[in-house]
Amino acid sequence: MYTLVNACTNQYLHTYCIDASRPIKRRKLRSDVWKEFEPIYEGNLVVQAKCIHCLELLSATRDNGRSACRRHLKVCKERTRMNQLVESMNTGLSPDSLALKNWKFDQEVSRKAMVNFIVLQELPFSLVDHAPFQKFIATLNPWFTIVSRTTVAEDIMSSYEDRRLALRETIKNSNSRVCLTADLWTSNQNLGYLCITCHFIDNDWMLQKRIIGFGLVASPHDGFTLFNALLKCLEECKLEHKVFSITLDNAKNNNNMVGSLRKNLSERHLMLGNGDLLHMRCVAHVLNLIVKEGFKVIDGATDRIRDSVKYIRSSQARKQRFEEIIVQLGISCEKRPSLDVPTRWNSTYLMLKSAIEYRAVFDVMESQDPNYMDKPSNTDWNMADLLCNVFKPFYDATNVVSGTLYPTVNHCFHVLWEVKGKIETLESNTDISIAVMATKMKLKFQKYWDICLLQICVLVVLDPRFKLSFVSFRLDAGFGDKGPAYTEMVKATLQNLFSAYSSMAPDLNYSQPEPNDGSIDEDDCWADFEQHLAAQKRKRVKSELDTYLQDDLFPRQKKFDILQWWMMHSTKYHVVSRMARDVFAAPASTVASESAFSTSGRIVSDYRSRLTSKKVQALVCLQNWLRAEGTFSLNCTK
Repeated sequence: MYTLVNACTNQYLHTYCIDASRPIKRRKLRSDVWKEFEPIYEGNLVVQAKCIHCLELLSATRDNGRSACRRHLKVCKERTRMNQLVESMNTGLSPDSLALKNWKFDQEVSRKAMVNFIVLQELPFSLVDHAPFQKFIATLNPWFTIVSRTTVAEDIMSSYEDRRLALRETIKNSNSRVCLTADLWTSNQNLGYLCITCHFIDNDWMLQKRIIGFGLVASPHDGFTLFNALLKCLEECKLEHKVFSITLDNAKNNNNMVGSLRKNLSERHLMLGNGDLLHMRCVAHVLNLIVKEGFKVIDGATDRIRDSVKYIRSSQARKQRFEEIIVQLGISCEKRPSLDVPTRWNSTYLMLKSAIEYRAVFDVMESQDPNYMDKPSNTDWNMADLLCNVFKPFYDATNVVSGTLYPTVNHCFHVLWEVKGKIETLESNTDISIAVMATKMKLKFQKYWDICLLQICVLVVLDPRFKLSFVSFRLDAGFGDKGPAYTEMVKATLQNLFSAYSSMAPDLNYSQPEPNDGSIDEDDCWADFEQHLAAQKRKRVKSELDTYLQDDLFPRQKKFDILQWWMMHSTKYHVVSRMARDVFAAPASTVASESAFSTSGRIVSDYRSRLTSKKVQALVCLQNWLRAEGTFSLNCTK
């Protein structure tokens, strides 16, 4: 039985008959006619040809030949108009410009480009209904047919589904596991959305990140509800058996969610090893909690500086007077004092840093403006200056672990170790308020250090510049008698992870593993020999980890591409490189998910509050995928 199928390419195509299991191989179309006609097939035979200019259908069977098509091209008015337009455009171009000789108009390509433009620029669907936009498009290409806002919405959903399936296939064909980040966002409609971002290292050893879910979450937003939303997303993307880790902030409901996820994966034998690295803590959030603990001790100084910044920003007259004083004093700093968000310590740090530059301006402002009553004292300014010096390492550390375009987990140990040293130095400060602040921060630091220790130490061991000897050296120096015990815990965790990967050797595919309890099939007379071979294989593969740890350290360099190093050494360290590939895909923070909230806030604005949750997810995900693919460049034919 034949089916009628449209085709728009001259390449060999495959289709399936309704009652057939084998593909039909079509003959390649060699005639130049097909550059301006779209073949219409019945089975594997061309029966008609559709003009791409005027859309007229002509007979194109083998008996009739292509003469009718050639005659039509001579009288096709739309083709003539198009050729005249192209000729006039070519005439106006300089010799060095790109000629339009081989250009041809394609409604579908232009329509897809318009949809991508609307998604990337976060424009309303109703844009296509506005007369000025329609007029603008007509001046560019009068042959382009503007579609309605409803059609735009349908095209966006269709593009989202197509790309979602393509992304699922890409991740499926990747040799690595995936690492997730997740965070909750509340829209202006007071609806909760869970953003789930997938991170993985592709077959070219390039770090990739894609938003795979931005779904509506029913209340209450407890651990079980979040787990169900996460599991639903993983099942839709076919990722349950590829999960390596998930990075979350330190909220209690997140801990409960990971507990449910761990239990689910373990019961289905989808957990990699013991799941020691399944739950990764957001280091940026840990730093935030530590610094906020310190800010509680010295809130007074920051409050007065914050009030002063608010005062000058509260009216145009005050801003103008502030600018006049800057000119009078000859201050050349271009960045004006910024107002912080009290819940984000890094914005408070930037506020203090920018306000200190204008200390003299605030002093003059007090003498000239009788209404200005909140001028910080000299003690406040000195404290602010000290705080900027104290918290600069924390700010720099947050920036390092918040990256999304490069591996960040290998920096966690060094970042937290530097923070540990800074806090210990502050404890001996002669200023009692600073010493008290440092004590509070140390207690908070120790709490999360004990939780994150195994994870961050294993990560640094897989950095060829440091390995286990560096970790052991640091732990012994920092924790004294407890150091060797910490080192043994790290070695045990590393060995468990290595054993899990070596059990998948030699191909290390990530199909769903079968549980292995070590029992022997009594009906198989060679089962004991197979078990012996498996044990020998594990023993042989284990030596690879020892070889890696005993090999010389790679020279330490500031510019070091750790993924490239592992790619070049993947043949030498077959199993350990697979471990490193999955480990370094894990992000050190949830910034990748949080950054989507800026986009979603613009999409679900007060003017677009009628968007359904499915369309919100499609817009957020599709924009992320288009940007990742680079389709916002001038090449709009992708």
